[in-house]
Order: sequence, then structure tokens, then C-alpha cells
Amino acid sequence: MHSTNRNNGAKLKNLHTFSFLFRSGRRYLSFFILLGILFVFSSVIIIKIFLSDDLIIESRTFDPQPYIGLRQTLESKLPKGTSIYHVTKEFGVATMGGLGHVVTALAQGQAMNSQYNVKVIMPAYSFLKNIVKLQFHTLLTIKIQNKYGKWEDIKFLVQKMRWNASENFNVLSDQPPRQRDLYIYFIGPAINHSPLDLAFDASDALHIYSTKPGLSQECMNLYFCKAAAELITYLDKYPETPLFARVDVKGVDVVHLHGATNAFVVDFLKELYIEDQYSKPPPPIIYTLHDYLEEQLYSTLLVNYKMFKNNTNDDDYLKYIHGRRFYPSALAIDNSQIITFVSETMAKEMVEGSLNFRAKELIIPSILNRASQGLWVGISNGVDFTHFNPFDDMLLLETDSHFPKNIETFDYERFIEEQIDTSTQDLVIDAKFRAKYHLIKEGLLDVNDLNRIIVLYIGRFQYNKGAEFFIPAAETLAALDAKFIVMGQQNNFPIEKLKKLQLKYPKNFELIDDLEFQNNWGILYRAAADIQFVPSLTESFGLIAVEGLLFGATVVSTGVGGLKEFLVNKSESNIRHNSYLFELVNGHYNDPSVEGMKRALTAVINDYKQLNNSLHEKEIIIRDLIKDALKLNWNRPEGPLDQYFNVYNLVVRSRRKKILRKKPFWFDDNLMRLNN
Repeated sequence: MHSTNRNNGAKLKNLHTFSFLFRSGRRYLSFFILLGILFVFSSVIIIKIFLSDDLIIESRTFDPQPYIGLRQTLESKLPKGTSIYHVTKEFGVATMGGLGHVVTALAQGQAMNSQYNVKVIMPAYSFLKNIVKLQFHTLLTIKIQNKYGKWEDIKFLVQKMRWNASENFNVLSDQPPRQRDLYIYFIGPAINHSPLDLAFDASDALHIYSTKPGLSQECMNLYFCKAAAELITYLDKYPETPLFARVDVKGVDVVHLHGATNAFVVDFLKELYIEDQYSKPPPPIIYTLHDYLEEQLYSTLLVNYKMFKNNTNDDDYLKYIHGRRFYPSALAIDNSQIITFVSETMAKEMVEGSLNFRAKELIIPSILNRASQGLWVGISNGVDFTHFNPFDDMLLLETDSHFPKNIETFDYERFIEEQIDTSTQDLVIDAKFRAKYHLIKEGLLDVNDLNRIIVLYIGRFQYNKGAEFFIPAAETLAALDAKFIVMGQQNNFPIEKLKKLQLKYPKNFELIDDLEFQNNWGILYRAAADIQFVPSLTESFGLIAVEGLLFGATVVSTGVGGLKEFLVNKSESNIRHNSYLFELVNGHYNDPSVEGMKRALTAVINDYKQLNNSLHEKEIIIRDLIKDALKLNWNRPEGPLDQYFNVYNLVVRSRRKKILRKKPFWFDDNLMRLNN
């Protein structure tokens, strides 16, 4: 019996042991299953992050340093016969936005100096064949790696045309503008490669950045950059002198790259100019950043870059690679001879630390390095008044709404002595009244708008242009019985919100988003406007604000970035002003910023209502606004044309005779070192 009890006890003990082991096993099994799930989940996350195109970069702070800028000025001028080549995606009729207007005006202005040869390299967009006549120049070849890792010869056609550049400075003169020829070289699509044979297929200027199915935008940009580098080396080796040229062309003296999409030209040129391949050193490169919101973010998949470049695994490239993507803007900053930005104020703020912007970590280390050498230069843009202006536009002339050209010759004493209705001089306020009247006559404005203050916004409907301010601005202006007109193109701000404003304030808010309508009637709205609304969160230069001044409109704005270079806020200390500025608190749209905007709009509307009772004063104020705009032309003394010629002079005269392949730039360090 005792034996039986012992056996039962042993069985019970074994049962407890088995139960314990079973429970422990389940716990361990659950643990390992959970561990496996976590491993798989984390692996998926890691793979997803690696394969994601989202930029992941560590936030950094940078020590500010003094801005040197362009302090060195050579006594001698840029040598006669210097050849300047602008490389751009936009130019002339193939212009989609501000970049094209800036490059076109800059090249036009430079071409007016007959001592230099100014030329342009750009894509041969398909729609151009219906507008201009191109002639054959040469057939060139580049190498591209196929999917099997073998390098293939890709042929492409280069065409050219002689473009009639017109002087863009004095719009007040009745004399015809001076003209001079400017050559444009057009790089065509690949002849023997698919899908690069689809490159630059665009129905109009609005689609120059679009691509056909099967061809990515990144590959098309890389193709253009490599082809442009090949063309530059060809033109440098085999220069051509026009038949009636005043000076001989000696090849390519300066390459001026515009925008991050052309940054890869720097690298492809560096690859072509290897030791002893050419009898002379490579041409110096000027790289211009045209904005600080998008250009540093431009990138391409590394796998796409490897199709065109055979040494992308070099350690020198690692700092430009983030995840699967290559960011070329810093590459161009590091390897160009001088880097410029389109606003002197903002160029200074970037290195002195007061300007904060998205993903600055991508380019600020490179900018600070070049700035310490005096090779980071801010050159504020000019304005091309021939693009459109209130003096010569055909629609304004047809409607008798064109502004008088007596801006500089106006007799103020005689004007004060005379009655407005019997003035012996043509007045701007009369032209603006006729523009508004014609819009009413065409049914484009309400008859009651004749006595309303018109506030005009022009531009893309996007957040960084201050689109969030539209809603409180519409509310404020409706309460003041002013007319708020928003004219532009849809972007990342929901257009439905603007359409709701039109329904909510039918008498005081108007949305114009039809591009054809804007092209046909937009200039009349500009001429009729009293106030230009520029609520931008960021601005490199502020072209719309300048154009507002040119059309006699006071500017209401945040005054950020390059705007502060020419906008003068109304205050007790400023006798003369051209704007009503409100603070962008903490750099964002928020309640304090909105309250400041409401105060600025209320003040300007009330002031304009008083001016309508003092037309002599109103005429004088409007003329001062126009004068402020005219001061910003490209050819102003010590302005952008003079500064760019000075930059070119510095790099041309310091060009070395021996190529130092491993150096980021090829110049006489003693000459390039600035005297502080």
C-alpha cells in the first residue's frame, strides 16, 4: 500500500513537472513567436525606410560666420571676346516661371555689350519647331550604361539659332530698343536610344518639365546634363567665330549653370576634362541657386545616376547620397568656382545664421565652406520691364489704359497748380481709372467696383506663398467693402476653399484660375489694382511685388527674404513708403500673423479711401511707386549685370594652365583670395 502511494505520488509529481514544463514551453514559444514577429516587423520597417524616397537627415545647427560677398574688384575689365555660356532648362518662349524670365533678361542684358559673346544651351523642346527655325550644328555622342552594365554610344543632334536679343532697360523711351544677336544651342533627344528618344517632347512651355510614359524626369535631366557637358567640351575645342563678329571667339571661357537640375553638368565636365585630354584647362563654372525651398531637395535615384556615371562609388560622393537618392546641389556648390544666389540679403542671412529653411543640412556646410573663401556671392536680380509693362502693352494701348511715359519728366509744380480735370499733363490715375472702367464694360467687374479699392494677388495657390492668409484677408476686405481678386494657378493649397470664398463673398471676392483668361485680360487687372497682396512665407526676390509697384499699386506683404531689399514700410519715421508690412511671427501662418495682416489691410484701405479725396496726392504717391520699381532694372549702376561681369572677370583671369583633377576648382589661389 505504501508502495502504491509512493507510485501515485511519483506520478503526481511527474504530472506537475510536465505541467510546469508545458506552461514554461508555451511561455517560451510565445516569447520566440513575439520575437520573430518583432524581427520581421522591424526588418520590413528598415527595408521600407531604405527603399523609401523620403529624405531622412539629422537636424543640425551651424555656427554663423561673417558674409564676405563680392568685395574684390579687378581694375581691368573682362577680356574682349569672352564667351559666356548659360546652361538652362528655361529661356525665351520656353519659359514656365521665374527662372526663365531671369535667365532670359540676364542673357539679353549681357548680350547688349558687344565686346562679349553670350550664348545659351538648352533643350530642343518639340513645340519650338512650330515657333522658330533651327539649323544643324553638329552630331555628338555620349555614353550611357545599359541594363546589362555595358556602355553604349548614344547620338544626339545639336541645332542652333540666332536669337534677336532686345535691350530691356528703358521702357520710358520712345526710341526703338537696341538689338543684338545671341546664339542658342539646342540639345535634341537621343537618336538611337529608347526611351531617351522621347526627351523634351512638350506641347507648350507649361509642359517642359513633363515626360512621356516610359521616360522618367530624372533620366531626362541626367541626359541633358551629360549632353550639355559634351557640347561644352566640343565648343571649347572647336570654337566658331560668327562672320561679322567684332572679336574672335576663343572657345568657352565661362559656363554659367542655372538651377539644381543642371548641377550634374559640373560632374560630367570634370570627368571629360581629365589630365592631358584637352590642350587647355576646363572653363570655370558659375553656379547660381535661384531659390532655397526646392533646389536643395532636387535629387535623382542613385541607380539612374549610375546609368550615366561610372564612378559613383567614389568616397567623395558619399556626402551627397541619402538613402537611395543623390542630391546634386551641394556637389555643384563644392565644385564650381563661384556660387551665387539671387538675393544679396538672403545670401548673407544663410551664412550668418538667421535664415532657417527645410533640409538646409544638405547645402549649408558646402555654402559655409565656400563663403569662408569669399566664393559665395549674393547678386540680387533685376527686373525685365519689357516682359510686360503698363506703358507699351497692346491691350492697354487699345483700351487707352496705358500709363503715360512722363514719369521722369513730369512737372510737379504745374500739376499742383492745376485742377485734376483740366490737367495739361497725362496722369497715371486716369489710366488706372480707364483700366477699371474697361473691365466693368466687358462685364469682368461689377459696376460698384468702380468705387471699391481693388486688392490683387498674383501667383500660385500654395502654402509658402501665404495662401492660408486668403481666408482671413477675404473676411477683412469684405468688411471694408474692398474687392479682393486672387489670380493664378492651382498648387498645393485646396482650390475648393477659394471657390467657397467666392460663394461666401460674391461682391468682394473673385477667383481667376483660367490661364488663357489671365493671358488675355490679366494686364488690365494689374493696371486697375490699387494694392498688391504678397503674403509670402518665403521669397528669394519678390518679382510680383516689384511688378505691383510698376503698375502703381502699394504692396501689403510680410516683407520676408529679398522683399526687404526694396519694400519700405509705412511708419512714423518713413516719410516715403511703398508698402504696409506685417510680421510673420515665428515664420509661420498663425493667429498673431493673421492679426498683423488684418491691421495692415485695414490701414491701407482706410488710407486709400482718404486718398480718393485728395487726387493730387494720390497721383504723386503712385508715381513714386513706379519710380521705386524702375530703379530695380538689370542695368542699374553697380547692379546685377556689373556684378556678374565682375564675377566672370575673377574666374576668367584666374584660370590655370594645368588641370588639377583632384581639386574642387582650378584657380590661382592667390588671386581668388579676397582682401578683407
